[in-house]
Amino acid sequence: MASSKGDSLQNGESSNGYRQKKVGIVGAGLSGILATKYVISIGLKPIVFEAKERIGGVWRETFASTKLQTPRPAYQFTDFLWPSHVTTLLPNHSQVMDYFNSYVNHFGLLDCIQFNTKVVEIRYSGKQSGASAGLWGKNGGAYDDGEVWDVGVHKSNGESIEWYHFDFLILCIGKYGGLPKIPLFPPKKGSEVFQGKVLHTMDYSALNEKEAYEMIKGKRIVIIGYQKSAIDFAVECAEANQGENCPPCTMVFRKPYWLFPEDYVISGVHLAYLYGTRFSQFLLGKPAQGFLMNSISCMLAPLGWAMSKFVELSLLWKYPLRKYGLVPDASFLQTIASCSTGTFPNNFFPKVDEGLIRFRKSSSWSFYSKGIVLDDGTNVEADIVILGTGYDGDKKLTTFLPKQFGDTFDKSGAALSLYRGLIHPRIPQMAILGYSESLSNLHSAEIHSQWLAHFLSNKIVMPSVKEMEENAKELQKHLKRLTPMFWKTCIFQIADNDNLCKDMGRNPMRKGNWYDDFFSPYSNMDYGMDN
Repeated sequence: MASSKGDSLQNGESSNGYRQKKVGIVGAGLSGILATKYVISIGLKPIVFEAKERIGGVWRETFASTKLQTPRPAYQFTDFLWPSHVTTLLPNHSQVMDYFNSYVNHFGLLDCIQFNTKVVEIRYSGKQSGASAGLWGKNGGAYDDGEVWDVGVHKSNGESIEWYHFDFLILCIGKYGGLPKIPLFPPKKGSEVFQGKVLHTMDYSALNEKEAYEMIKGKRIVIIGYQKSAIDFAVECAEANQGENCPPCTMVFRKPYWLFPEDYVISGVHLAYLYGTRFSQFLLGKPAQGFLMNSISCMLAPLGWAMSKFVELSLLWKYPLRKYGLVPDASFLQTIASCSTGTFPNNFFPKVDEGLIRFRKSSSWSFYSKGIVLDDGTNVEADIVILGTGYDGDKKLTTFLPKQFGDTFDKSGAALSLYRGLIHPRIPQMAILGYSESLSNLHSAEIHSQWLAHFLSNKIVMPSVKEMEENAKELQKHLKRLTPMFWKTCIFQIADNDNLCKDMGRNPMRKGNWYDDFFSPYSNMDYGMDN
């Protein structure tokens, strides 16, 4: 049963009697606040449901040492710059949260957000006529004949479920949070036999700084994983366990990935000049390109190989990757193309050289009473095992959706199934924001929010369902040719942005002159609405 409060917030009419479209947004993390801002910019007032007591998404609860992984100039809103007093290249989590809060206050977004309001169920009440007719929604537009999404929420100060009804729904539930990936083990080899503590990095992030420090101080700690959260925790563990009687922490992982320094500079060259220019797109090609572009890509392939080797050899020369068995099997090009790379803190390898961080490579592992067992049969004793095993964003999304849409994503994952990075061909009147990855997630979230505002203004019409699905298949085929880690796409940001700009009727060449357009790095600041 609909609540009167929910209905009263939505049932506004314009002065000419036309019912204003009702837009719901789930989540007030980075994607959620950007979606809110751009939906407001077209004259609509969305309702935003946030389960927690404040904005921020994954930035609400982080390690004490967590900083941006993307340099500050590449991680800022197009119309709201970082304050002048923030000068560090990689602001810490408190500075990021202050920046987000300032953005929300500046654009007056708080009036739209209902905090401590958890979405417990969503239902689709439309006819789904579009997909069966070969069209997305009704005639490829943003709206059907009426409200098609019913959203049930539970508020912390209430007992019953309140229902809201929307013409269009935007999911900003976050790919990296909420549902951790937990390894499965045979009977008597899981955490139940271990006498110590087992935590996912998500659980550790929820602790306050004092609790976290006291928990890890003086403990034998094993960290599972070699991605960003695992590396950040390893440094935090090393900082807490210095001195003669403090044990080192041990990182256990299946395979290493290419990592680069925080400033993105490799032997004096910024990575943006190697992989963030329009010219760099020619080295890789793009899906469904014509004969001429294929020929250019083939001719430039040796240059792409040379660039990748330059980065690899530079990293091998400067950092002790061979010494510690951290040389990846895949090339740097393959790794960065699939967003599988990342940065390491400046003090990471000094801590390794001091013996405060150790490495064990193992294709599999399991628990025993005093720690973990590696694939070669050796034991690693531990008081605490930290799982830096990431999050199951795809499962989180499919279980959040109504049952009839839960199996619409193919095995390649949600990100590669979405048209333009946010529209699923067979889920009408819905956008999924935040699942399209780039080296700057703020960048991808903002340009997708701009595109979404155009779509909700009826300025963009979707192609047929078949055409959208073929578009996704072409992307997957191209990625399989390029990298064995094809389930992510990262390096095609400029090509993706070109498509978004064309849809919005904007010139995709953003620099103003041909030289800069091809050889200067593109950033979020090139895509402001006034540019």
